[in-house]
Amino acid sequence: IECSGLFVLLSVNMVTVGDTFTVALGNAPATDLISCAILSGNILEQTLVIDRTALNLKDTFGSIQLESCDKQSCFVPITYTYNITNIGDTPMEVTTVMRTRGTSMVDLIGIVEDRNVEVGESTVVREIEELDVCVNVDEETNVRAEADPPQGVPCFSEDDYELTVVVSPTSPPTDPPSPSPSDGPSPSPSDPPSPSPS
Repeated sequence: IECSGLFVLLSVNMVTVGDTFTVALGNAPATDLISCAILSGNILEQTLVIDRTALNLKDTFGSIQLESCDKQSCFVPITYTYNITNIGDTPMEVTTVMRTRGTSMVDLIGIVEDRNVEVGESTVVREIEELDVCVNVDEETNVRAEADPPQGVPCFSEDDYELTVVVSPTSPPTDPPSPSPSDGPSPSPSDPPSPSPS
């Protein structure tokens, strides 16, 4: 990707599908238009002209989508916190914390704060991710924890969490439409013109 001379590409200029790159104003004076050429080798695939005066997050320009601008971003950090409490009568060692979200299944055992949980005590798992708040989200997360006692049968517990983000639609124009004219056309003159003087 090569952008017009007034702008400096801050991240790598070789990108593949799904990659993110940053364009920033260099030392040149501000301009309202950014022109970017998308190349495949030496072959020009697309030329994009982006008007900076009317940008909204999630705007698309050909194959490029705007994800953030200055301090505005669609992606916000989110911490999922899962508490595991030993409600039994024997100490337990947490052996598995399996999280399923959509098609993603991950064992979070590596981020359990304390795998050995005494009777009546708790441990916690904190999973940090980014959430796209510019699109509607209806996401269900299932977490299953398993723990072993020093002797006997392992225990498990499972819970579901639902996260919903509703993006409000773009607001309609605030000004009401102007009313139709109330006066009709003026009437035709009723008297014919006076005759010319003789």
